[in-house]
Amino acid sequence: MPVSQFGQPRGARGWLAAHLVARLTGDANRWMVDCLQIGPHDRVLDVGCGPGLAAAAAALVTKGWVVGVDASPTMVRLARRRNRTAVRQGRVEIRQAEAARLPYPDGHFTRAGSLNSLQFWPSPDDGLRELYRVLEPGARVAVVLMARSDDPPGPSAPAWFKDTADRLRVAGFTGVEATSETFGGVIHWALLAVRPVRTSQEKKVAPPSTPRRTG
Repeated sequence: MPVSQFGQPRGARGWLAAHLVARLTGDANRWMVDCLQIGPHDRVLDVGCGPGLAAAAAALVTKGWVVGVDASPTMVRLARRRNRTAVRQGRVEIRQAEAARLPYPDGHFTRAGSLNSLQFWPSPDDGLRELYRVLEPGARVAVVLMARSDDPPGPSAPAWFKDTADRLRVAGFTGVEATSETFGGVIHWALLAVRPVRTSQEKKVAPPSTPRRTG
């Protein structure tokens, strides 16, 4: 199956790809949710939510709001179906949106995750800056990416993963840490970071924020 069907699934093949992703990534999605250390009142965002597995897992932990966004209408339909009860109750929202244009105000979320999605973003740097924008100061982020077939053997993080960590820092995140787990025989690398809490002095000289976006 073409790799593009996993980044932007469409048509009959896309529907098959979406179901395959759901079957293969359950453990990894739950691990990402664990990495976020979600509390009972957190507002959680999953960028590139795919079939909605992480949104469903997060909704079991928090009484706050859970949002999943994905650029693929096929994934959005599947994620809404998987979370239909929580969607009806107003606890989960699933929307079609690009990572670089999230339809939410500044500082709206307290936790955000992304699993095997960043490599499909047209501009990872723009997406990470947008992720920073919609998180409140002190919020936690987890970016999870699985190992590539051409990665060198061994336990060391590959060069592309270190580059992703640098991208997070450039976007403004601090406290960047790396961890990994293996699911289905494939290493999954996670970058954990926070949006820093500014001091009162830093707030005085901070540039104007990006205009707030609403639905």
